[in-house]
Amino acid sequence: MNKIFILEYIWKRAKIHLQNDRYGNFLFFFCRINKHEKGVNVLVKDFVRINDNDIELSNDFSIQIKLKALLEVVNKANNENMAIIEAHNHPLSGDHVSFSYTDHEGFKEFVPYILDSLQKPYVATVWGEQSVDGIVWKQSFSTSEKIHEVVIVGRNIIKYTTTSSQKEGYQNSAIMSRASRQILALGESGQAQISSTSVAIIGLGGIGSHITLHLAYLGVRDFVLVDFDTVQIENLNRIVGAYPIDIGKPKVEVAARMIMSISGIEKTRVIRCKKDLRNEDVLNHIKSCDVIFGCVDNDGARLVLNELALAYMIPYFDSAFGIHTEHSVIEEAGGRVVLVLPDEPCLLCCKDIDISEASYFLASPEEQLFREKRGYVSGTIVPSPSVISLDGIVASIAVTEFLALITGIREAILYSSYDFLKQLLNKRIVKKNPKCIHCSLAGFGDNSEIMRYAIRNNN
Repeated sequence: MNKIFILEYIWKRAKIHLQNDRYGNFLFFFCRINKHEKGVNVLVKDFVRINDNDIELSNDFSIQIKLKALLEVVNKANNENMAIIEAHNHPLSGDHVSFSYTDHEGFKEFVPYILDSLQKPYVATVWGEQSVDGIVWKQSFSTSEKIHEVVIVGRNIIKYTTTSSQKEGYQNSAIMSRASRQILALGESGQAQISSTSVAIIGLGGIGSHITLHLAYLGVRDFVLVDFDTVQIENLNRIVGAYPIDIGKPKVEVAARMIMSISGIEKTRVIRCKKDLRNEDVLNHIKSCDVIFGCVDNDGARLVLNELALAYMIPYFDSAFGIHTEHSVIEEAGGRVVLVLPDEPCLLCCKDIDISEASYFLASPEEQLFREKRGYVSGTIVPSPSVISLDGIVASIAVTEFLALITGIREAILYSSYDFLKQLLNKRIVKKNPKCIHCSLAGFGDNSEIMRYAIRNNN
């Protein structure tokens, strides 16, 4: 699928301009292109308005952009190494907007010029009052593809299925039927949003297995599962869906079996990755998903996921639970769920990543051994206490915020903190660090060079 991602605050400003004139308005989005296994994601960084004095009527009464204004757009895109998206509106077109004959005639000269000038894919969009349609030319004018979806990314995710893709929409009647009680709360559109969302779950232990279970029952049917480990006897009291006969089996296989047993005959896609997160194939699978759930036990993995989520504008839920004991007495116990969005505070901003720990886990085995021998690290590989009901609480918080984000029933909470001993769930106020290095990479896509983390020989 080919998708466009736009930050909410950018979209609100652009929408005002596009819908400000009943005769039609133009603007150009500047963007990065992320190619993946399903198509391309177009990540919008900014836009420029085309003012009335830069537009003229041609002999056939169609609206055209003056050459000077167009050259300024192309030069800016070239200077910043970006692609562009043309956006114009067709007023009074309601919920089924489409390109006109005049639009298609204009593409014949304009698109080859832009492809040659920028050497990047070019996207054209047309907007109605409640609808959008889009086309992407990836290499040449002779081969075009439709844009399937435009995603507005904020504390709620708003998805526009393009006019030309609406007939292709897949709505599984079995899911809608079995979810009838859910639909009473979330509505049919909310359930459809859940069923059309692809998720990556990294870490399938206590929290990750709970999240997998919840999402499968909610109606998610497109999963990427990542965990290099196998089920051990000490895992059986906390991994949902694991049984004694599963000892030695990959956790991804146990989780996949659970998903398939819940979904039954429904259309389901599960990609199993019994590999390190930093495997190149794994990173490519993750960056093609709509939402990421991180249920990892070290800050090295958190660092990679935090950067990847920001760079590719993918909402990322990071979940954790910790128990501190002294002489077999629980002194502290609590968990948290952090939602990372590209225009909100990230894990680094929240000070939830220990850079020294992250550095250790991202180091080579030789470097890790060197640090351990010299006492540079401590406690990094000691098993931590875990209780299934407490993992389940954190998992439920994460999935509930996922529901808020996807369905729009309310704004998703960025930072939820749970104290077990006091039995309190709090909303923590967090602030974005204007100097955060990860936040500065938001929307950069492949230009963020996320593959520098990849271990290409990892099997």
